[in-house]
Amino acid sequence: MTALVGCSTPRIPATTPTTAGDPPPLRLYATTATLPLLTDISDSYAGPEALFETRSGSFQTLYARLLEGETAYLLTNHVPDSGVMWAAPVAQDGIAVIVHPETGVDGLTLDQLRDVMQGRITNWQALGGRDLPIALISRETGSGTRAEFEQQVMGPRRTTLAARIASSSAQMVDTVAATAGALGYVSQAHVRFGVRTLALNGVLPSAETIADSRYPLRTMIYVAGLAEPADDGYRRLIGWLQSPDGQAVVARRYVPLVLLPEVTP
Repeated sequence: MTALVGCSTPRIPATTPTTAGDPPPLRLYATTATLPLLTDISDSYAGPEALFETRSGSFQTLYARLLEGETAYLLTNHVPDSGVMWAAPVAQDGIAVIVHPETGVDGLTLDQLRDVMQGRITNWQALGGRDLPIALISRETGSGTRAEFEQQVMGPRRTTLAARIASSSAQMVDTVAATAGALGYVSQAHVRFGVRTLALNGVLPSAETIADSRYPLRTMIYVAGLAEPADDGYRRLIGWLQSPDGQAVVARRYVPLVLLPEVTP
């Protein structure tokens, strides 16, 4: 039996056809923040149950599917503190604060970020940047990334109602890239050309600064469900993800559970 390390929008179908005699496909859903990892898993996993039925959406949407029994497990960067869900960690991640490249600002303190999110600072000039209004972009209610961001940055404070809403990680990056003065936040795995990542308290997100806790906005990525899996396909999949081979796949876009030092030949 494999020992697991654990702790207590619209859907996008991607069903792989099966043939007679194949094991049933594993049904695994992913929040938009963790969708790249699901893509890499489905391309790389070579276990007996190597076929997947997948969906993507907000945490709130996928959690409802979980309660309805539509899926047994999902990939998520947010697990509520209620204790209802069982979760096995498979990766580390950071929440990157991203801006349009022409704001003229390279970094913020957490206090400054909090003031921006509350609408108390509305122009980049007040932060040492250009004389340009801040166009604030937030994720929607029900997003796991928003829940983690607000827990770590906002505490009991509320994001201003003036913020525009992005309904997915990809839409967040696209909107910030296309909007002068924009600021938003997204999983580090989704950062791409067209946006600038801000340092927070003087630290940029990277594999090293996330792993050693220097970067302040960090999350874990979990395979989560209502109960620990039995000795079946899901258990083998999670065990593989936590193994060196699975962690090598994780490292393509996220941070492994243990970041090993680079070996110089």
